[in-house]
Amino acid sequence: MSERVGHGGTLDPFASGLLLVLIGQATKLSRLFLELPKEYELTVQFGAVSTTGDPTGDLTPTGKGVSAESVVAAVEQHRGKVRQRVPLTSAVKVQGERLYKKAHRGETADTPEREVMIYDLTLLDVDERARTARILALTGSGAYLRVLAEDLGTATGAGGYAAALRRTRVGGFCVGNALAVDDLSAVRYADLGPGVLDLSGALARLPVQVADGAQARLAASGNTLDTAAEGHFRVYGMDRLIGVYEGRAGRGRPVVIFPQEA
Repeated sequence: MSERVGHGGTLDPFASGLLLVLIGQATKLSRLFLELPKEYELTVQFGAVSTTGDPTGDLTPTGKGVSAESVVAAVEQHRGKVRQRVPLTSAVKVQGERLYKKAHRGETADTPEREVMIYDLTLLDVDERARTARILALTGSGAYLRVLAEDLGTATGAGGYAAALRRTRVGGFCVGNALAVDDLSAVRYADLGPGVLDLSGALARLPVQVADGAQARLAASGNTLDTAAEGHFRVYGMDRLIGVYEGRAGRGRPVVIFPQEA
Protein backbone atom coordinates (compact mmCIF):
# COMPACT_ATOMS: atom_id res chain seq x y z
CA MET A 1 0.00 0.00 0.00
CA SER A 2 1.37 3.41 -0.94
CA GLU A 3 2.11 6.02 1.73
CA ARG A 4 1.08 9.66 1.69
CA VAL A 5 3.98 12.07 1.25
CA GLY A 6 4.18 15.71 2.32
CA HIS A 7 6.77 18.29 3.32
CA GLY A 8 7.74 20.69 6.08
CA GLY A 9 8.27 23.72 3.85
CA THR A 10 9.22 23.88 0.19
CA LEU A 11 12.43 25.30 -1.29
CA ASP A 12 12.63 27.75 -4.17
CA PRO A 13 13.83 26.15 -7.44
CA PHE A 14 17.15 28.04 -7.28
CA ALA A 15 17.78 27.13 -3.62
CA SER A 16 19.47 24.13 -2.02
CA GLY A 17 19.64 22.58 1.42
CA LEU A 18 17.33 20.95 3.91
CA LEU A 19 13.85 19.73 2.98
CA LEU A 20 11.76 17.85 5.54
CA VAL A 21 9.92 15.01 3.79
CA LEU A 22 6.90 13.70 5.72
CA ILE A 23 5.70 10.16 5.03
CA GLY A 24 2.56 8.36 6.16
CA GLN A 25 1.20 9.46 9.54
CA ALA A 26 3.81 12.24 9.71
CA THR A 27 1.91 14.16 7.02
CA LYS A 28 -0.72 14.94 9.65
CA LEU A 29 1.91 17.00 11.47
CA SER A 30 2.89 19.24 8.57
CA ARG A 31 1.62 22.39 10.32
CA LEU A 32 3.91 21.78 13.31
CA PHE A 33 6.96 21.53 11.06
CA LEU A 34 5.95 24.45 8.87
CA GLU A 35 5.83 26.68 11.95
CA LEU A 36 9.42 25.91 13.00
CA PRO A 37 12.10 28.62 12.64
CA LYS A 38 14.30 28.19 9.58
CA GLU A 39 17.96 29.08 9.08
CA TYR A 40 19.41 30.06 5.70
CA GLU A 41 22.72 31.06 4.16
CA LEU A 42 21.81 33.89 1.79
CA THR A 43 24.07 35.51 -0.77
CA VAL A 44 22.85 38.94 -1.88
CA GLN A 45 24.08 40.36 -5.17
CA PHE A 46 23.98 44.13 -5.07
CA GLY A 47 24.17 46.45 -8.07
CA ALA A 48 21.40 44.72 -10.04
CA VAL A 49 17.74 43.79 -9.73
CA SER A 50 15.85 40.70 -10.89
CA THR A 51 12.29 40.32 -12.09
CA THR A 52 11.94 37.30 -9.78
CA GLY A 53 14.25 38.40 -6.97
CA ASP A 54 16.64 35.55 -7.79
CA PRO A 55 19.02 34.42 -10.59
CA THR A 56 16.22 32.84 -12.66
CA GLY A 57 14.69 36.20 -13.61
CA ASP A 58 15.68 38.93 -16.02
CA LEU A 59 18.57 40.89 -14.49
CA THR A 60 19.01 44.65 -14.85
CA PRO A 61 22.23 46.30 -13.59
CA THR A 62 21.79 49.47 -11.58
CA GLY A 63 25.43 50.53 -11.93
CA LYS A 64 25.63 51.24 -8.20
CA GLY A 65 28.08 49.81 -5.69
CA VAL A 66 27.82 49.21 -1.95
CA SER A 67 30.05 49.74 1.04
CA ALA A 68 30.38 47.40 3.97
CA GLU A 69 28.96 50.15 6.17
CA SER A 70 25.79 50.49 4.07
CA VAL A 71 25.23 46.72 4.15
CA VAL A 72 25.67 46.62 7.93
CA ALA A 73 23.14 49.45 8.31
CA ALA A 74 20.66 47.70 6.01
CA VAL A 75 20.95 44.44 7.92
CA GLU A 76 20.33 46.24 11.22
CA GLN A 77 17.05 47.62 9.82
CA HIS A 78 15.64 44.20 8.95
CA ARG A 79 15.60 42.29 12.24
CA GLY A 80 12.39 41.61 14.14
CA LYS A 81 8.91 41.96 12.67
CA VAL A 82 9.04 43.27 9.12
CA ARG A 83 6.48 43.61 6.35
CA GLN A 84 7.11 41.83 3.07
CA ARG A 85 5.18 41.95 -0.16
CA VAL A 86 4.46 38.42 -1.39
CA PRO A 87 6.40 37.83 -4.65
CA LEU A 88 4.50 37.14 -7.84
CA THR A 89 6.37 33.84 -8.21
CA SER A 90 5.02 32.47 -4.90
CA ALA A 91 2.40 29.76 -4.35
CA VAL A 92 0.09 32.12 -2.43
CA LYS A 93 -3.45 32.20 -3.82
CA VAL A 94 -5.01 35.49 -4.95
CA GLN A 95 -8.60 35.36 -6.21
CA GLY A 96 -8.47 31.56 -6.06
CA GLU A 97 -5.36 31.12 -8.20
CA ARG A 98 -1.73 30.64 -7.22
CA LEU A 99 0.38 33.66 -8.07
CA TYR A 100 3.11 31.74 -9.91
CA LYS A 101 0.55 30.64 -12.52
CA LYS A 102 -0.14 34.28 -13.30
CA ALA A 103 3.60 34.92 -13.50
CA HIS A 104 4.08 32.04 -15.92
CA ARG A 105 1.46 33.60 -18.21
CA GLY A 106 3.26 36.94 -18.06
CA GLU A 107 0.49 38.57 -16.05
CA THR A 108 0.88 40.95 -13.12
CA ALA A 109 -1.14 41.16 -9.93
CA ASP A 110 -1.39 43.30 -6.81
CA THR A 111 0.18 40.89 -4.31
CA PRO A 112 -0.60 41.11 -0.58
CA GLU A 113 1.76 42.26 2.16
CA ARG A 114 2.45 40.14 5.21
CA GLU A 115 4.17 40.63 8.54
CA VAL A 116 6.94 38.09 9.07
CA MET A 117 9.54 37.51 11.76
CA ILE A 118 13.27 37.80 11.13
CA TYR A 119 14.69 36.45 14.38
CA ASP A 120 18.30 37.20 13.54
CA LEU A 121 20.59 38.24 10.70
CA THR A 122 24.34 37.64 10.94
CA LEU A 123 26.51 39.30 8.34
CA LEU A 124 29.16 36.71 7.43
CA ASP A 125 31.14 38.76 4.93
CA VAL A 126 30.92 41.61 2.42
CA ASP A 127 32.86 41.80 -0.86
CA GLU A 128 32.66 45.41 -2.00
CA ARG A 129 34.42 44.66 -5.31
CA ALA A 130 32.02 41.83 -6.21
CA ARG A 131 29.11 43.75 -4.63
CA THR A 132 28.01 40.70 -2.64
CA ALA A 133 27.21 39.90 0.97
CA ARG A 134 26.72 36.55 2.69
CA ILE A 135 24.17 36.52 5.48
CA LEU A 136 23.03 33.86 7.96
CA ALA A 137 19.29 34.42 8.44
CA LEU A 138 17.04 32.88 11.08
CA THR A 139 13.42 33.47 10.12
CA GLY A 140 9.91 32.56 11.09
CA SER A 141 7.34 30.82 8.92
CA GLY A 142 6.33 32.57 5.72
CA ALA A 143 9.43 34.76 5.32
CA TYR A 144 10.66 35.20 1.74
CA LEU A 145 14.45 35.36 1.48
CA ARG A 146 14.22 36.69 -2.08
CA VAL A 147 12.20 39.62 -0.78
CA LEU A 148 14.67 40.12 2.08
CA ALA A 149 17.50 40.35 -0.49
CA GLU A 150 15.52 42.87 -2.54
CA ASP A 151 14.72 44.92 0.57
CA LEU A 152 18.39 44.98 1.57
CA GLY A 153 19.21 46.16 -1.94
CA THR A 154 16.65 48.93 -1.66
CA ALA A 155 17.97 49.95 1.77
CA THR A 156 21.52 50.30 0.43
CA GLY A 157 20.34 52.22 -2.64
CA ALA A 158 22.16 49.81 -4.96
CA GLY A 159 19.38 47.33 -5.69
CA GLY A 160 19.86 43.64 -5.04
CA TYR A 161 18.59 40.10 -5.46
CA ALA A 162 19.15 36.66 -3.91
CA ALA A 163 22.05 35.19 -5.89
CA ALA A 164 22.24 31.99 -3.81
CA LEU A 165 20.21 30.46 -1.00
CA ARG A 166 20.77 27.38 1.13
CA ARG A 167 18.53 26.20 3.97
CA THR A 168 20.73 24.86 6.75
CA ARG A 169 18.28 24.20 9.56
CA VAL A 170 14.58 23.76 10.35
CA GLY A 171 13.96 23.86 14.09
CA GLY A 172 16.32 21.23 15.49
CA PHE A 173 16.78 19.47 12.14
CA CYS A 174 20.17 20.24 10.52
CA VAL A 175 21.24 19.78 6.92
CA GLY A 176 24.39 18.00 8.12
CA ASN A 177 22.22 15.09 9.32
CA ALA A 178 20.13 14.89 6.15
CA LEU A 179 20.26 12.35 3.35
CA ALA A 180 21.19 13.29 -0.19
CA VAL A 181 18.41 12.72 -2.72
CA ASP A 182 20.35 9.81 -4.25
CA ASP A 183 20.45 8.08 -0.85
CA LEU A 184 16.68 7.96 -0.46
CA SER A 185 15.25 4.47 -0.81
CA ALA A 186 12.49 2.22 0.51
CA VAL A 187 15.09 0.18 2.39
CA ARG A 188 16.57 3.26 4.09
CA TYR A 189 13.06 4.41 5.03
CA ALA A 190 12.19 1.03 6.53
CA ASP A 191 15.46 0.70 8.47
CA LEU A 192 15.41 4.25 9.88
CA GLY A 193 18.93 5.35 10.86
CA PRO A 194 20.73 8.61 9.93
CA GLY A 195 18.51 10.98 8.01
CA VAL A 196 15.30 9.00 8.67
CA LEU A 197 13.29 9.40 11.87
CA ASP A 198 10.21 7.67 13.21
CA LEU A 199 7.41 9.74 14.70
CA SER A 200 8.90 9.73 18.20
CA GLY A 201 12.28 10.83 16.88
CA ALA A 202 10.80 13.58 14.72
CA LEU A 203 8.85 14.93 17.70
CA ALA A 204 11.65 14.58 20.25
CA ARG A 205 11.66 18.36 20.86
CA LEU A 206 8.15 18.18 22.38
CA PRO A 207 7.60 17.42 26.08
CA VAL A 208 5.94 14.14 27.04
CA GLN A 209 2.84 13.33 29.07
CA VAL A 210 2.28 9.68 29.95
CA ALA A 211 -1.36 8.61 30.15
CA ASP A 212 -2.33 5.53 32.17
CA GLY A 213 -5.40 3.32 32.02
CA ALA A 214 -8.63 5.21 31.45
CA GLN A 215 -6.79 8.42 30.57
CA ALA A 216 -4.89 6.62 27.79
CA ARG A 217 -8.13 5.28 26.37
CA LEU A 218 -9.64 8.77 26.46
CA ALA A 219 -6.60 10.18 24.67
CA ALA A 220 -6.71 7.46 22.00
CA SER A 221 -10.31 8.49 21.31
CA GLY A 222 -9.34 12.16 20.94
CA ASN A 223 -10.79 13.42 24.20
CA THR A 224 -9.61 16.49 26.10
CA LEU A 225 -7.07 15.81 28.87
CA ASP A 226 -6.13 17.55 32.09
CA THR A 227 -2.55 18.78 31.75
CA ALA A 228 0.00 21.15 33.23
CA ALA A 229 1.76 21.48 29.86
CA GLU A 230 1.48 24.60 27.75
CA GLY A 231 1.83 24.38 23.98
CA HIS A 232 2.34 21.19 22.03
CA PHE A 233 3.25 17.94 23.78
CA ARG A 234 3.34 14.21 23.04
CA VAL A 235 1.00 11.77 24.75
CA TYR A 236 2.19 8.20 25.35
CA GLY A 237 0.12 5.33 26.71
CA MET A 238 -0.67 1.71 26.04
CA ASP A 239 3.01 1.24 25.06
CA ARG A 240 2.84 3.61 22.09
CA LEU A 241 2.70 7.20 20.92
CA ILE A 242 -1.00 8.09 21.06
CA GLY A 243 -0.85 11.57 19.59
CA VAL A 244 0.12 15.22 19.84
CA TYR A 245 -1.90 17.55 22.05
CA GLU A 246 -1.87 21.28 22.68
CA GLY A 247 -2.11 22.45 26.27
CA ARG A 248 -3.71 25.70 27.29
CA ALA A 249 -5.03 26.84 30.69
CA GLY A 250 -4.78 23.36 32.20
CA ARG A 251 -6.56 21.54 29.37
CA GLY A 252 -5.00 19.58 26.53
CA ARG A 253 -6.81 19.27 23.23
CA PRO A 254 -5.83 16.83 20.48
CA VAL A 255 -3.95 18.08 17.44
CA VAL A 256 -3.32 14.64 15.89
CA ILE A 257 -4.32 11.18 17.12
CA PHE A 258 -2.38 8.26 15.63
CA PRO A 259 -4.07 4.92 15.02
CA GLN A 260 -2.87 1.78 16.78
CA GLU A 261 -0.45 0.85 13.99
CA ALA A 262 1.42 4.24 14.11
